[in-house]
Amino acid sequence: MPVQTTVTNYVTFPDGAKVNIKASGDVAWTDLGVIGSSVTNTLEWDENEVESANAGTLVKQIRNMRITGGFTLWNLDPAGIEKLGNGIFTKVVTDTTPITTGDNQVIASGDWAYGVTMPLVFTKLGTNYKATAVTLTSVTGSVDGALAENVDYFIHPDENSPSGYSISFIDSADITTLVQNITIVFASFTPVASTKLYAGQSTATLTSYALQIIHTDDNGKTRGIELFAVESNSGGFAFNFKGANEDGVEELPMTYTAKLDTTKTSGRQLIEIFRDENAE
Repeated sequence: MPVQTTVTNYVTFPDGAKVNIKASGDVAWTDLGVIGSSVTNTLEWDENEVESANAGTLVKQIRNMRITGGFTLWNLDPAGIEKLGNGIFTKVVTDTTPITTGDNQVIASGDWAYGVTMPLVFTKLGTNYKATAVTLTSVTGSVDGALAENVDYFIHPDENSPSGYSISFIDSADITTLVQNITIVFASFTPVASTKLYAGQSTATLTSYALQIIHTDDNGKTRGIELFAVESNSGGFAFNFKGANEDGVEELPMTYTAKLDTTKTSGRQLIEIFRDENAE
């Protein structure tokens, strides 16, 4: 079989890519990390074809140019997920600095009994915390007054409690009746370092992010694309937990749509496709 062409300069073997994101307000790109699939990007548009009665097709107009794409994220960093959310997520980072004078906890009469484990709830200004250590100022009954630790009650670690700790009351001489409220005043608690994402409101306006998909070869040459105004599609955030009998790793399959950034020059509002021709 004869060779039909010798033009092979732009033949590229599959080798994966890095996906960078720049959320609204960011000044630098953030690497989203490991992904578990190809990164797809398809240029699409709507067509308006004008057909005459006696001269065939006169003109075909296109409009609503867009890119539809997706990838499967394996690096489930909350910081990256927040940026992919177009502003729908609120991220709260908690360090291990002890929190003093947390909100008081009140256990109502009828909600507690001797020997029944009651979860302690550590909050500060309404925010819940899981803790590694806790110190109480007081535990007070509305009838019996101040109660003593290890005499009238004891505190113990409890992995089923949202705070990591629970309280149990003892049938002691100091507790004369179960028909009373118990007020718990916290001196301090040391929170577990954590990152939380919150979402949910009646309406929201999405803020676009930019995406950069870039591949670098062994010689340092790069090729890739940049999408200027991207919105994650509805249904793209599936926070699943695989069973122990399943293969692979936890993943977040993402699909998105890139639209025109009308602040840019006409004809350059959707995508930039680039290739570095100079090898190192």
